Amino acid sequence: MAEQIAHTKNGKIEQFGRICFYAGLLLELLIVILDKSSWINPLEGQMFRVSFLLFACKLCVTKYSKKEWLAVLAAGVIAGLCYLSSDRDEAVRAVVFVASMKGIDHKKALRVVFYVTLTGMAVLAMLSLAGVLGEVWDAGAGYGIKEGSRRLCLGVGNSNALAIMIWALMTLGVYLFHEKMKPVHWILLGVLTVGVYAATMTRTTFLIMAATLVLAFVMDKSSKIREGSVVYIGGMAAVAAGFVFSLYAAHISNWYELMPDWVVRIDRILTGRISSIYAFENGGGVLRNWKLFGDPNYVEYFDMGYVRLFFWYGIIPGACCMVLLFLLMRVCRTLKDTQGFVLVLSFALFTVVEAHAVSVY
Repeated sequence: MAEQIAHTKNGKIEQFGRICFYAGLLLELLIVILDKSSWINPLEGQMFRVSFLLFACKLCVTKYSKKEWLAVLAAGVIAGLCYLSSDRDEAVRAVVFVASMKGIDHKKALRVVFYVTLTGMAVLAMLSLAGVLGEVWDAGAGYGIKEGSRRLCLGVGNSNALAIMIWALMTLGVYLFHEKMKPVHWILLGVLTVGVYAATMTRTTFLIMAATLVLAFVMDKSSKIREGSVVYIGGMAAVAAGFVFSLYAAHISNWYELMPDWVVRIDRILTGRISSIYAFENGGGVLRNWKLFGDPNYVEYFDMGYVRLFFWYGIIPGACCMVLLFLLMRVCRTLKDTQGFVLVLSFALFTVVEAHAVSVY
């Protein structure tokens, strides 16, 4: 009888933890969707605090082994030092969120992320089309091939943000539903990829969408490639090369007349992503300005994701993130989670030139 009561009590505690986790997750998704809209959310800070407390409640009622507690403690110390040095609380929130994931079906949680985000984007699109909130077309002047062109944004602020959100949803959707996908679904995603480029003129997002879709299709249909090592080793090498390129970009970034000609040519292909690192007071995010745990004065925004990661949060937290990234890719390979590897690889490579994943959200 006592065992039955204890089992019932534990079940209720676990249920309470799951409710707290999904409530926090829904709140975080709502914050992101509101941020994508043209409406200024005056309660964003308070909403972040509530979601943090919900994830903390889940963490407190979850059973961890000694090794797991040590890992959480170590990560918490690093995140805490990052917060004390930079005034940025994202690292602390990330540690608590990841720790609270224990016992949660990650695919179920990702389905929630997919459907809620898709619904939110659809609502923003309808509001913009109805003239209630946001613009249908990007009002920015653009540059290069974008100059003078009409680019779709559907209520999310600009065409680049729209394209990135569609890429993220497509990549996550393939990971979640690839087992049920038929040839027609792959074809429709190909049409979507081309359509996104035609509507937004975002070359970088188009390339990563196309590469992700092709790799996901090949990994899904070819058992030889899926079971081999070439894609895994090549993917990890590509991410390593992208990180090294990011380090060099942070080192060499300057005004055009002070950079080598070949770097200037690459920077123009990348639409100014290298030079934009430097284009702030005191050199912005250049390598010599990086600190071990960030700085409260480092608030500049630029596109290169890994450079922003190390600049905002510091060398030690940034290095920890890179180690964890490669460990996650290795876990995907060990578990033969091919589409999980494609998902991680797509985000990892995109972060080299686009800092969408490095933000307060």
